[in-house]
Amino acid sequence: MSPDWLMSRLTVVLLAIAGPIYFFLLMLFIPQMMPFADPFFNLLFHYLAAPIVFSLPWVGTIYYQRYRLANTAHIMDETITAVPLRWRMFYGANALFVLMLFVLPMATPVIAIVEGLAVAVHVFRLVGLGKLGGGKPAAFLGIIVALALIIFPAFVMFVFIPGYMVVWNTILQTWTDFWLDVTYGVAQCLVNALSFGAPVYFIYYGAQEYDKGLYGEVYTKTPTIWIRLGELILFSIFLVIYLPPIPTPLGVIPFLDLSVLFQNYINWISLGIVSIMVLVKVVLRVKRDSTMGGATNIIVIGLFLAVELFNRTDFFLKTSIILLAFIVYAALAIVSYLRASSRELY
Repeated sequence: MSPDWLMSRLTVVLLAIAGPIYFFLLMLFIPQMMPFADPFFNLLFHYLAAPIVFSLPWVGTIYYQRYRLANTAHIMDETITAVPLRWRMFYGANALFVLMLFVLPMATPVIAIVEGLAVAVHVFRLVGLGKLGGGKPAAFLGIIVALALIIFPAFVMFVFIPGYMVVWNTILQTWTDFWLDVTYGVAQCLVNALSFGAPVYFIYYGAQEYDKGLYGEVYTKTPTIWIRLGELILFSIFLVIYLPPIPTPLGVIPFLDLSVLFQNYINWISLGIVSIMVLVKVVLRVKRDSTMGGATNIIVIGLFLAVELFNRTDFFLKTSIILLAFIVYAALAIVSYLRASSRELY
């Protein structure tokens, strides 16, 4: 098995592990659900039963679709070249935030009920209709198990949603007051770091094309690891400069809160780099290079940079840009999933 396929499978395994961890952590930030009179039962329900009910549908789906998901990851990594890997990481970071904060908590209870219903039908056919012996006792047992698989997720959902709505209101309030700027700031720093690294990739691409034309063979190797390390260091520096001090349970992280430098200088430089690279590629008629990605990628990059320059306090516009990055990544994942085979491939 090739290393690429091994990484695709590892991605699926990590998804299956990350799901339960996410839901158990989510319960720590939600007011304790108390559907019972006994405090001990409430603790078990909130911190054990509810996250298990939320986790099982995702783990079950990931296991059932494991080959197709692995093939999807492989397609995204290998065959879709319009968005290079480093930019896919940028979209992935935005998509992960939107998924964790807005999509998964509200979608999962409904999915749990739907999958509980599907499993209930399967169990009733297996037990109640004679697959395991048949007869009235088996049918009765099948009905009881099927109802439990439907009722318990529904009960968890109806108890969970009111508690989560309290957190939801808090999220929306802190999103408008603080976390939008933090999230958008992280995206800003990532866009700038990758924009600064793009010309380096392009220079090595040009050198390789020169080698092909002159020698018929490529002698110049792109130092991808070193360029990515430089982008990571630059991203870290930008974060320290841009972000405001962030309170955490362990204390305040003393970022410098100098986003004005991005508005006045850094974003202009990045936007200039992007514009020059696009012009150079058009003038030289470069088609095979994917340094900046396709047209959609360039538009999204430009929006992230330009919004900070001209509308940095516009809540709706910034939120829309983050959602746009999420939509781009989601569309990429959906297309890859639809193209992926459900069979195990090597």
